[in-house]
Amino acid sequence: MACSWTFLWLLWIAMVAVLLFFLRGPLKISESLESVSATSYFNNLTPKFYVALTGTSSLVSGIILIFEWWYFKNNAGVEQGEDEGSDNEESIDNPKTVPECKVWRNPMALFRAAEYNRFRKETNSEPLTYYDMNLSAQDHQSLFMCDEDQGRAEYEIMQVAWRERESEQRIQTARAALAINSECASALVLLAEEDTETVAQAENVLRRALRAIENTLSTYSNNQIASYGQNGDTVRKRDLTIQTYIKRRLAMCARKQGRLREAIKGFRDLSREQSLSTLLSVQDNLIEACLEVQAYADVQNLLVRYDGYGTSCSYDQREPRSAAMSYTSALLKVRAVAENFRCPSESSVRRGLSSAEQTAIEALTRAMEFNPHVPPYLLEIRAMIMPPEHFLKRGDSEALAYAFFHIQHWKRIDGALQLLSIVWKDFVPKVNKDTHAFSSQLESADKELLPAWHEQSAFPQTESTLGMLIQTFACLAICILAVLSQQVPSSYGEMLRQLVTSGVQMYENSMNTFSQWAPNNIIPYLASKPVSVPEI
Repeated sequence: MACSWTFLWLLWIAMVAVLLFFLRGPLKISESLESVSATSYFNNLTPKFYVALTGTSSLVSGIILIFEWWYFKNNAGVEQGEDEGSDNEESIDNPKTVPECKVWRNPMALFRAAEYNRFRKETNSEPLTYYDMNLSAQDHQSLFMCDEDQGRAEYEIMQVAWRERESEQRIQTARAALAINSECASALVLLAEEDTETVAQAENVLRRALRAIENTLSTYSNNQIASYGQNGDTVRKRDLTIQTYIKRRLAMCARKQGRLREAIKGFRDLSREQSLSTLLSVQDNLIEACLEVQAYADVQNLLVRYDGYGTSCSYDQREPRSAAMSYTSALLKVRAVAENFRCPSESSVRRGLSSAEQTAIEALTRAMEFNPHVPPYLLEIRAMIMPPEHFLKRGDSEALAYAFFHIQHWKRIDGALQLLSIVWKDFVPKVNKDTHAFSSQLESADKELLPAWHEQSAFPQTESTLGMLIQTFACLAICILAVLSQQVPSSYGEMLRQLVTSGVQMYENSMNTFSQWAPNNIIPYLASKPVSVPEI
């Protein structure tokens, strides 16, 4: 914007210079400069000069006012948020200030070796960023480590393993911990995530880790817990967290291999433990598995339980907890009316919308207001990539995390994507006008989570600086030409004829140069010998 304002001032100065040059005759500038008396200069000015001067100054003032209003409208909210964040240190922890920039674990994250690394080997592209993997390492340290592990060699080694940047170093360090204690569950979890080639192999290692952690929990006694000191209970809580994590990953293995009943049973058992299931967001896994078996009544009950959908409080006035919750609730409402939009005809449009259809459209609109990045992926307008291990709510990363696993559920319902496309076309102009709904901080934070080769989705979609400069230059050029044509029509006509003549001469010269360079029979030669395409 600073560069654009600089160019605007330069264009204004150039416009004034051009006007003075072309009006040097009517204004008698040369005679006025030769005259010594300033009084005679002002007396010789005609009323046309004052009219032109007033019109030009009003025009320039109006243009500057319009651009100042446009700049304030698009950047006032962002600047105000940045000023408040710099003045108040507590705003970082205030959810009303930066609720969008908190990083959340992806409960549907893929296996590092069995899935992410296979993609990297096939495409030679990194599916994860170092920032994303570093956040996962911090999560594993907080889940699998505690202060009471000091003095236990295998756990001290695992603290080093989670901090290693390269995968090979982490694997070697985890094997060193297993050499000390073959029942080290955290080491087995690391190997299952990063040292297996298939999901079935990862499942086998996780089952071994589950047996190890269950044996550890069964051998706990009050004396053993007391031996760890005043915080001895934290060791048991840590082991329970590891057990819950392993069971969740085992249920995900069953889901990936088509054992849906086993996966749903595993997720349901974990969801009964409120504290740990909420920490790991097991409800998202359970909702996706129920959608796969088309248990829509169970999905409705889960939405009531976890998102308050359908309770006594007004859901329309509450902000959804995630894109998965908002778009799943919208999908259930769309499912009831999707058959009317399989092949939308003119008669169905003319008859108007029923109450159920209006409810479905409102649910889709609320979901798009929460995260407008999701529909382009569901409609396959944008290319899909593998989801990151963490995401930002209302960001492109959350849209990928949802669409990667739920696009098949939308395709299964005939007419759902057609209705989504209709609502999306009407919603795009609205979201582009709402410049305060999504901050630039969210977009910059998403860049750290998504690979550099991914074309990031951004809303609102603003015009580039070059395009704005071209439009401004064209507007000023039209204004200058209008003033010249009004004040000096004879000189303006002569100048226009010269420009047209120069353009025609340049065209003729370029065509003559091309005809001299290219052979005369180039067109018949290309027409007689078409280019042959080799068969594959």
